[in-house]
Amino acid sequence: MRMNVMADDNSRNTVPASTLYRTSMATAVIAGVFCALVCALLVWNYFNSDVADPLDSAQFGVLKARQKADPGDEELKGRIRGMDLELRREYFRRQAFAVRGGFLLLAGLAIFAIAVRVAFASRRTVPSPSPPGNPERAEVRAGIFARWSVGAAGLVFLVGVSILAIISAGGPGEGFPVDSGRVETPGTVVETPRFPSDGEIRKNWPRFRGPGGAGISAYTNVPAKWNGKTGEGVLWKSPIPLPGKNSPVVWGSRIFLTGATRKKRQVYCFDADSGRILWQRDVKNVPGGVSKPPNVSEAETGYAAPTAIVDGQRVYAIFANGDLACFDFEGKKRLWAINLGLPDNMYGHSASLAMWRGLLIVQFDQGDDEDDKSELLGLDALTGQEVWSKERAVPNSWPVPIVINASGKDQIITCANPWVISYNPADGAELWRAKCLDGDVAPSPIYAGSMVFAVNTGAVLAAIRPDGAGDVTKTHIAWTGEDGLPDICSPVSDGELVWLLETYGTMTCYDVQTGKPVWEHDLDTSFNASPSLVGERVYLISTDGVTIIIEAARKFKEVARSELGEKVFASPAFMDGRIYIRSEKNLFCIGRR
Repeated sequence: MRMNVMADDNSRNTVPASTLYRTSMATAVIAGVFCALVCALLVWNYFNSDVADPLDSAQFGVLKARQKADPGDEELKGRIRGMDLELRREYFRRQAFAVRGGFLLLAGLAIFAIAVRVAFASRRTVPSPSPPGNPERAEVRAGIFARWSVGAAGLVFLVGVSILAIISAGGPGEGFPVDSGRVETPGTVVETPRFPSDGEIRKNWPRFRGPGGAGISAYTNVPAKWNGKTGEGVLWKSPIPLPGKNSPVVWGSRIFLTGATRKKRQVYCFDADSGRILWQRDVKNVPGGVSKPPNVSEAETGYAAPTAIVDGQRVYAIFANGDLACFDFEGKKRLWAINLGLPDNMYGHSASLAMWRGLLIVQFDQGDDEDDKSELLGLDALTGQEVWSKERAVPNSWPVPIVINASGKDQIITCANPWVISYNPADGAELWRAKCLDGDVAPSPIYAGSMVFAVNTGAVLAAIRPDGAGDVTKTHIAWTGEDGLPDICSPVSDGELVWLLETYGTMTCYDVQTGKPVWEHDLDTSFNASPSLVGERVYLISTDGVTIIIEAARKFKEVARSELGEKVFASPAFMDGRIYIRSEKNLFCIGRR
């Protein structure tokens, strides 16, 4: 009887080998998953460390260049100090993440190794006869032990993940949100502009002719048939209070336009789903503004020809009198406004705005090429203050600059008689120039098939390789074409073919690589809006409001025609399942609910 009691006591303190094996293997699996997670986060941290040097930042370089030009600007010094702190914190946070993540990985590997060793050791144990007593109670105790063991291992796993999350986010006083918009330094609070990512830009239509100024829709599910007179395919149309030749720009559920007369200038924000005007704001009492209205051709450009630009938080608009204003997305505040001077422009200023990260790019060409009036401006998007400016020995022009990335560097591409000129957006330094234009240059450049395309009637269509330096006229113009040269409409290309559209309806298709004309067709109507590429189709909107859709192919083939019923001078905007078209008096949304 005594021996039975002793045997029962021993059974209470013994864990069966099979239970120990299962518990050890469960712990090993959890430790393995933990190690895999830590490894993944360490790899993510490594490849998302943008720079080895915490101060090797393009935006920081812009501010330093601006400080060099104006060393006495105390506000600028505060911003530089704030960004310096931000960059250094980010750099050291990632270093700390790597070190702590390494320790956690070693701990996880150690637990994994121990658990595997115990599991295999328990599996080799020879089973002994079951001791007398109550075997069911022993099994219950073993099950409880196993559950507690797995629970403990799971708790360790969750604690480790929590630690990694804290490190990744940056602990107290160590990290900060990159897009917070504010950086605090001792004695000063500095705002830093947030600019959208390339992915955000591609999803929207933020500038003249959309992302990159290429006239290419990211969406292929847009309508191909509608009728403005009957309302077929028209989701809504809304009147625009003041006239303008500028095109709609879209960000999310908001559409922006501008309008102006000789005495009044306005910015509008429409709801993309209903067409209702969410807000409209006057641009008036602009510092440095002039009371004298510009002399413009209302039939050609008018007082609101330049298209606005948006960055997801702010909208920027420029007018024929030189007023340039920035509003927040809610329309509650005019964040800043400046006047660039009354443009000396025979038709009126109509070059739309461009952006590069936190810089607003303004091509402000005017006068004659010998007047030294033309310039390219890089303005701080948050304040409107000048970061850099470059004089341009060119006359008044009307193209919109584009920003490209070629040969491993960002470039601003501009067109004006007689030059196509590339600039470094960080400081405005000239990179290269090619002499290939003539006359009153209005079509904007595009970048496709690794080449810059510039064109104007009376000159040529020039395909330029953008990897040169200095004057590349004799070395980097791959080919030129002389047929179908437009005077208003900008080209469009899919990288294999490039299409030109003349005002009076002749369309010409070229081969991008060879420069040989592929086909020419007379559409027998007139155009001001530039052609757009939607998947494998090209959309053309005539001044009479008729949209002609053709195949983007080596043979001309018309696919469809749709009538808006109103005159159209502006280029359309394309979004998911919809087209936004500005007519002479209304804004149309083509699509389905």
